[in-house]
Amino acid sequence: MNLIVIDFETYYSQAFSLTKMTTEEYVRDDQFETIGVAVKVNDEPAVWCSGSHDQIKSFLDTFDWANSFALAHNALFDASILNWIFDIRPKAWLDTLSMARAIHGTEVGNSLAKLVTFYNLGAKGTEVLDALGMRRKDFDDSTLKKYGDYCINDVELTHALFKILAKSFKTPELKLIDLTIRMFSEPVLRLDTPLLEAHLEEVKER
Repeated sequence: MNLIVIDFETYYSQAFSLTKMTTEEYVRDDQFETIGVAVKVNDEPAVWCSGSHDQIKSFLDTFDWANSFALAHNALFDASILNWIFDIRPKAWLDTLSMARAIHGTEVGNSLAKLVTFYNLGAKGTEVLDALGMRRKDFDDSTLKKYGDYCINDVELTHALFKILAKSFKTPELKLIDLTIRMFSEPVLRLDTPLLEAHLEEVKER
C-alpha cells in the first residue's frame, strides 16, 4: 500500500489563524483559502501545486487515496482540509505529531521544526512567516515558488521523521492514531433504527 505524505499551506492573518480558532472553526470559515499543497508518494520527490480550488482538487484526485496511507504532521489539520474541502478520504491516517507526543511528551517540543532539529534531519524554513495576511493572489511567481519549496521541504522532513518514529510503534498503536484522526475529520453518527422505530410506535400509541 502506498504512503502519501501531504502538507497544506493556507491563508492566515493576525485575526484569522489556528492560534485564535479551533481547527474546525478555521477550516469551515468563509475566510479559509488553500494557497497550495505538497504531496509525496513513497520515496518519490515531493511535488507542489497551487491554483484555484478546482485546480488543486484535480491535482489531488490524481492520487490513489482510497488505497493509501496518508501521513502529515498534525494530521487533524490536513485530514480536515482533505475531507471537508476536497471530499477525499484516504484508507488510513498516520500522524508524526501524535507519534512524537507519545515518545517525547513535552521534552523536545512537538513542532516539526523542533523535532527535525532534535533528530538532525535538516531545517524547517521560515517562509510561512512572510505569508501572514497574504491571499494566493498576493503572491508573485517568485514568492509563490519559494512558498512551494518551503512546503515541499516540510513534506520531505515529515517523511524522514516518520521513518524514525515508526520504529517505536506497533500496528495497534498506529490504528489508534488513525481512529482518532478520522473520528475528528470523518465523524459518523450511527442510529439504532429498530430501537427508534419501536420508540416511534410507542409514542404514536400514547
